[in-house]
Amino acid sequence: MAHGLSNSDMKKELFDDQTTLDDKLDKLAEWIKESKHFIVFTGAGVSTSTGIPDFRSGMDTVLPTGPGAWELRDNNTSRSKKAVVINDMHKAIPSPTHMALVELQRRKILKCLVSQNCDGLHLRSGMNPKCLAELHGNMNLESCSKCDAKYLRDYDAATGRLDHYTGRKCDKPECRGQLKDSIINFGENLPKEEIEKAFRHAENADLCLVLGSSLTVTPAADVPLRVARRNQKLVIGNLQRTPLYTMATVNIHAFSDTIMQGLMERLGIPIPPWIVRRRVRVTRESTSDNKNYEILIEGRDPDNTNIPFTLFKSIQVDSEGKTIKQMNREPFIFEISKKNAEPINIQFHFFGHYNEIPFNLNYTNISDIPQEDEFYLFYNPMIGQWRKTKNPDDFPL
Repeated sequence: MAHGLSNSDMKKELFDDQTTLDDKLDKLAEWIKESKHFIVFTGAGVSTSTGIPDFRSGMDTVLPTGPGAWELRDNNTSRSKKAVVINDMHKAIPSPTHMALVELQRRKILKCLVSQNCDGLHLRSGMNPKCLAELHGNMNLESCSKCDAKYLRDYDAATGRLDHYTGRKCDKPECRGQLKDSIINFGENLPKEEIEKAFRHAENADLCLVLGSSLTVTPAADVPLRVARRNQKLVIGNLQRTPLYTMATVNIHAFSDTIMQGLMERLGIPIPPWIVRRRVRVTRESTSDNKNYEILIEGRDPDNTNIPFTLFKSIQVDSEGKTIKQMNREPFIFEISKKNAEPINIQFHFFGHYNEIPFNLNYTNISDIPQEDEFYLFYNPMIGQWRKTKNPDDFPL
């Protein structure tokens, strides 16, 4: 069973004064500019500003989310009603830290992000999964126990079961294997692909920045340790001291958002706003009697079209002045007569974590639906509007 920090000195939160912080950030910015292989290692501290509590912050923490989950358990107490905590992690909006890391990755400055977090925010923020190693799993990801196919969900796929089985099955007709969530419980082995990716980048890294991690959980914490043992630069950004404190080139005591906002200013790179990213695939096939078309609507990972993504709570199809199909579960398939010459409206209803309004996909008639069509939907939650585009970088302002 996991516990909070037992050493009182390790629980103490430290804050650099402004002059000291400025000097450290100046130095870090220069190191990043000079770096050939820059990696970042994140822990729960990068998500506390989104309203998600961490695990090991002490009872007297300054964090609005309050003490860590394991600290509360060790002290046999509950979280204060005054704590600023989000009730549903799917409603959490990625922090400036999340979005700064996305932009550094997009510019190919950040080579790999290694994360201990399972809240899904790094993927949700737009981090390319090719540059992400999620060592402790992702609450939105499940995989087939038979063929290893991956499935993303816009809901919590984690079951809390020791065997990890979710009760769902692989979509592939030739497989239909049992799906398992991807969460790594204490005492379980880390996913081979993810840990190998993390250590491969640690072997190549000349600079590693740790953000919001106590670095007390192994083997995950061995990733930045590997960088330090190779005598490369290790910078740790955390309010508390960590076991690698003396091995770090620099220790920065500040909130993760403070560090990343100051760093991006020094790099001259703006932090992009967060946008909800969706990819949709629509396919049309003739039925066996050749009288109708069968239309299939699927969500797909915006960064990997081979990974299905459960995006829709329901889909409604209207034509000829009436609703011809209402679908409340996957697969979203409907048939329509080839003789139908009326306009067709397909209305997508989302899970609404960010109050997404329905999106209307309109076709002038059945022949207007392509045999295969794939496009992106981007939603700006600040203005409540969707943008449909073929360009994966055509984000709304």
